[in-house]
Amino acid sequence: MQLNAFADERMKILRTLSFLQGGMAQVWAANETSAIFDNMSSFGTLSELLASIKRTFGDPDRERTTCTQLHALKMTLGMMAEEYTASFEMFAAWTSFNEAALEDMYIHGLPQVILLKVYSQTSLP
Repeated sequence: MQLNAFADERMKILRTLSFLQGGMAQVWAANETSAIFDNMSSFGTLSELLASIKRTFGDPDRERTTCTQLHALKMTLGMMAEEYTASFEMFAAWTSFNEAALEDMYIHGLPQVILLKVYSQTSLP
């Protein structure tokens, strides 16, 4: 969305609200849209709206949630190493784990057959 294509902040806010679909987000967006049309909105800027969306629908403990997801991440049958690594790196970026902990978590998610092949090598890279 190119923000400079809108005439004013109100139009930016309305356009952003139009993207909230499904469940409670859609109900919340409909209520906020009605408030804007009734000149009762508490949002003067798009930044205020985005902050409210984050407060209302965001994860209050993102790091803990991400740590749980990282602990549950496993390389499954049919999953490519690149896909596993990309998922791992995405989760790892939101934790405060040090390198040793991250290495341990990465290895923990690998299938036994891969670990056996790696550890059976006479020299590791």
